[in-house]
Amino acid sequence: MDREAGDKRSNGQERAIFLWAVVATLSIGLLAFSQTGAWAGDEELHLVTAQLINAGKTPYLDFFYQQTPLYAYLNAGWMRVFGESWRAAHALSALLTSASIVLVAGFVFSRFPEPGWRVPSAMTSALLMGLSYNVIRFGTIGQAFGLCLFLIVAAFRLTIEAVRRPSVFLPAAAGLCAGAAAGSWLLSAPTGPILLLWMHRYNRSGNRQRKCGWFLLAAAIPFLPLAWLAAKAPRRVLFNIVEYELFYRRVGRTYNVTVADLKVLSEWLDSTQGLLLALLAAVGLLFLARRREWQDWKAELYLCVWLTAGLGVYMASPHPTFTQYFVLLIPFLSILASVGVYAIGSQVSVSGRPGLLVIPVIGLFFLGLAKTAFDNRGFIRSGWRDLEEVAWTINQVTPRDGLVYASEPLYFVTRRLPPPGMENSHAQHALLSRSLAASLHVAPASQVNEWLAAGRFDTAVLGATDPRIESLGLSRLYARRKEVRSSCIFWGKVAPSHGSR
Repeated sequence: MDREAGDKRSNGQERAIFLWAVVATLSIGLLAFSQTGAWAGDEELHLVTAQLINAGKTPYLDFFYQQTPLYAYLNAGWMRVFGESWRAAHALSALLTSASIVLVAGFVFSRFPEPGWRVPSAMTSALLMGLSYNVIRFGTIGQAFGLCLFLIVAAFRLTIEAVRRPSVFLPAAAGLCAGAAAGSWLLSAPTGPILLLWMHRYNRSGNRQRKCGWFLLAAAIPFLPLAWLAAKAPRRVLFNIVEYELFYRRVGRTYNVTVADLKVLSEWLDSTQGLLLALLAAVGLLFLARRREWQDWKAELYLCVWLTAGLGVYMASPHPTFTQYFVLLIPFLSILASVGVYAIGSQVSVSGRPGLLVIPVIGLFFLGLAKTAFDNRGFIRSGWRDLEEVAWTINQVTPRDGLVYASEPLYFVTRRLPPPGMENSHAQHALLSRSLAASLHVAPASQVNEWLAAGRFDTAVLGATDPRIESLGLSRLYARRKEVRSSCIFWGKVAPSHGSR
């Protein structure tokens, strides 16, 4: 009997090593992709914000920034240590996304009630998350996705531990993580209230009210910097964080926002990966409804359901909304889907080898990844390399103190600060009145066009097909012109600049 038990322990350890080898491989793959193919059109906003912070400027007070500030400050500090480059920001996101996969796999491995299925189920959850197209594409860029994935999964796991122990440290840590997630990106805000309500309902050890109080107190800590900024400039902070999102977010869009939102919300129907995750999660929930002996595990899995539903509804509310927002649902859907695989496998597995079912499931999921990647192959390329080529030319033809008109990513790559008021193109195109824009330190697009027409900039960089090249007469204002990677660079002004810098 002892020998048989020892053999089982040895086999279990070998399978666990294989699990963590798979997780490590996923992590290496994410890090490699972050340095090669990771790219998204809006990440430059966050990188320029970190650049401005490192230059001594303050969000809201000195420039427009429509996000909560924690990720920007973390990114700025990270880049101070590892260099002000997109590679450093991408590496940070990839590492945090990988850490969230470790937390998901560790949760399933430590909590799954059936010992023989712990490794296969944990591996399933890790692979479903780590091979998700949206996790790969958006969890590796210079935006808050990676950080929020890590923080909400960490808060989830800490909350589950908190209900079983009397200590207030765990609920405080869970509240801190949930608050930090919202302090990095407001679309993760429902995580905190959902976890708090679940902890209050299912607490089994220690004072329930005391734990919830510590959760709330710790959740408020990440918002102290925002509160300090709001005390200094309440109108600017209110507009940046609240009014812009409610009233100006859809202004200036050249497409029907409602139609675009409906398309985003229905995209999962055309996604092999989305359908498979949803179907497996549904199978898992139907199985749970009939499983009376898994009470503790059922409560934790229903927490996954509430987090998925709460975050999903909240992320559908912005107008416009975008597919990448829903990446925060994938950790919890992956956990539920691993139960769905068990529900099927427990009925059809042969020879007591539960892992056999994981192979076709992950194979189908990987084919979905390949299909989605092929359909979106135009986006899976690092545009930063093209930008670096354009940036090299800009720096060659422009004095170090010269004034440049360009897009946010070019300001970041050239390591030049945007001119005051031009730090955020979203605000520039929001059709703000001149007086409101001035109070927010925003230069409206109309005013920037006036500066371009007046030859205010030493160098101007526009898209090669931008109609303003002709309408503003840039070819008459500048003696030199060069096209690099679909960008048209003008320099060498032929007339004195009008207006002060």
